[in-house]
Amino acid sequence: MNQSLPLLTPLRGIAALMVVLFHARLLLFPQWMESIAGHTQLIENGYLWVDLFFILSGLVLAHVYGKTFTDSHRRTVGYGRFLWLRLTRVYPLYLVTLLLLVGWELYKARHGVGFYAGPLFKMWEWEGMAPFGSPFTPIEALPSAFLLLQVVTDQGLTWNFAAWSLSVEWISYLLFPLLIPLAVTRSRWSHLAPLLALTVLAFIVHSRGTLDVTSGALAVGRGVSEFVLGLWLLPRVKTARQWPMMQRDLPLLLAFVLPFVLMQFTMTPPLTLLLIGAYLLLIWIAAAQGERQSPLLRLLDNRFTNWLGDLSYSIYLLHALVLLTGCELIHYLAPEFTAWWYGQTDPLLGVVATLLMLGVLIALSAVSYHLFERPLQRRLRRVGQARQPALEQAL
Repeated sequence: MNQSLPLLTPLRGIAALMVVLFHARLLLFPQWMESIAGHTQLIENGYLWVDLFFILSGLVLAHVYGKTFTDSHRRTVGYGRFLWLRLTRVYPLYLVTLLLLVGWELYKARHGVGFYAGPLFKMWEWEGMAPFGSPFTPIEALPSAFLLLQVVTDQGLTWNFAAWSLSVEWISYLLFPLLIPLAVTRSRWSHLAPLLALTVLAFIVHSRGTLDVTSGALAVGRGVSEFVLGLWLLPRVKTARQWPMMQRDLPLLLAFVLPFVLMQFTMTPPLTLLLIGAYLLLIWIAAAQGERQSPLLRLLDNRFTNWLGDLSYSIYLLHALVLLTGCELIHYLAPEFTAWWYGQTDPLLGVVATLLMLGVLIALSAVSYHLFERPLQRRLRRVGQARQPALEQAL
């Protein structure tokens, strides 16, 4: 199997942008939220794109490190080195966002600025909350936030609220040596793994009525189960690459469209589990693509979509600052503007504002990725002498 897994980088970019729109509906365009939901549930269901991330993460890390952790003769990266490599990828930017959020709260405390996030949060009686006192910024959540353990302490949606999933990812990395045999061995346990994972997900959606759990044991169960599904997919991807059917556009097109079709509807527990199955199908078919040219592949897998995929982590972590801190900053500097904006009902204005926000976010993410994340990551990874798998450079 060659070093690349086709189409997975563009999928990360798409998923990140859909999560951004999910949160933007609360802060940037709440006045159109009900109208949009009356036509489609696509944005309302945007939280479920995080589940695609968990599955992708399991598959890619199994692809990169599978043999390393199960074949002593090919071991080039130990457990400690593996954790260090993952930490250099996920923690530096996360730490920067956390420090910026803390810095903004300190500024607010010094100048007497209260919480502001638009009319929805005012209706929920959050407006005006003191710095370090809103549900997003409790001071008592800072220790677990700095340790990336906020989901364990039931404080998942605090500070950089998108990072609850990063906390779950970190737990998956800690469990990786125990889980990786599922991806590289054929045994009864490898067959039981997806059943156990889907059982956990079924329990969550039937007990909570939704998969939207972001704190506590159920959130960990959600992410780790999907990480396991990604690990389990790897041998199936290798096998599917030999099937001529997989090298055609029609299966790929159907697999790509299916999640978007399912998300048009209000998510019931059965439909949620069906969506997870659709994600597995999409990732399986996408990763099994060989080196071929077609109009569909050129549309999905090109320089621009791969660039967005490279920026996906930056987009995902920075959008909390752009939306929440940006909203507070604009209101602080020009309260008359925010009052005017939330009174607007022209859909064209909403589209323009959303595109402008995405443009600013992508630009900031590009600066972060090219000038901060990658250079710092390369420096940090020089610590130690272990040879790095080639694909690790893209993770």
